[in-house]
Amino acid sequence: MMLLGVVRHAAVSYVPTVFFEWPYRDAQADMLAYWVVVFIRVFHLPVFFAVAGFFAAYVAETRGTRGFLRHRWSRIGVPFLVAWPVLAVTMFFIVPFAARFSATPPNAAYSLAELTSPRALDHLFMHLWFLYHLMILCAVATALRPLAVRIPATLRARAMDLFARRVHRGGVAVLILAAGFLLYRMESWAIDYYAGPLPPPRLLALYGLFFGFGWMLFRRRETVEGFKRPAWVFLAAGILCFFVYRHFFEIGCTLVPDRTCGGAGGGNHLRAVVFLAMSMWFMAYGLIGVFQRYMDGSSRPWRFMADASYWIYVVHVPFVMLLPLLLAGTPLPGLIKLALVSVMAIGLILVTYHYFVRPTFIGKQLNGRRYPRGAA
Repeated sequence: MMLLGVVRHAAVSYVPTVFFEWPYRDAQADMLAYWVVVFIRVFHLPVFFAVAGFFAAYVAETRGTRGFLRHRWSRIGVPFLVAWPVLAVTMFFIVPFAARFSATPPNAAYSLAELTSPRALDHLFMHLWFLYHLMILCAVATALRPLAVRIPATLRARAMDLFARRVHRGGVAVLILAAGFLLYRMESWAIDYYAGPLPPPRLLALYGLFFGFGWMLFRRRETVEGFKRPAWVFLAAGILCFFVYRHFFEIGCTLVPDRTCGGAGGGNHLRAVVFLAMSMWFMAYGLIGVFQRYMDGSSRPWRFMADASYWIYVVHVPFVMLLPLLLAGTPLPGLIKLALVSVMAIGLILVTYHYFVRPTFIGKQLNGRRYPRGAA
């Protein structure tokens, strides 16, 4: 999911329509890049928060409340506080520089104005906003744990048994209804984007729904096995629902200057969010199942990539914003450029991870362990 975030941000440079505050737009833009952006956005962060909830429950169970808070602060809070100011200063110079080479607006002056406008507060934490939201959700989970303990044990056991029985037998319909209600409250006909210090409750509630789902999966982790068999059916259903969602979005959503949907939209709004909710949950079920089926074992290369993905995501935006400039004059299709930028960015950052992060205190801070230099 972290690596898909790199691809998604790299794709924005090759989107022909101006729908995202991004300084550079390539001359060989391709509408397929737009579909890459909107498709990945449907599921990659919901799935990420589900996985985060699963392992948050693991840490809370094995280390207790205090150990959980210390661990989350060390792995999430400290990297956020260190990386954010460094990246903020870096982006202040990179954004107007990249905008000078853009084939279409925004230009350098516009991009600099965006960085210093009142709206800049909504983008304050940039791509690191998910760490900020995750810290909030962990704090909420910590506050709820003592309350959950006060619930009679028999009632808690029945609730957990109900979850275990229904997670693969109609439970996804309840999750879709809950997500659909929250999506209907969004300002856009999609998952709202907000990277500021005061996230809207509806946004935290949506990601909290997936976080809580992952937490419950850990408490009844015997149910994870059940995702394997119907994995491809769920993936196919998720992709189909995505295109139906986009159909209702395109015919009903009229974008206004702040990139949200203006007008009532009639019944298309309700239809759009229902199919969006179906798509994100079907994709979540399908992806969990696919990885359970085909990657449910130990692997040194994939463990290396899993550890590196955190570092890759934290530092990737300057790379995917500057690397397209090297290919600006190359007459290649936009999707080929997108693939090259994604591979180059991940490759270059992997080199920095292997030599300057993995064997140092930074690697220990991010992954909990410092590997000897040159280790397999």
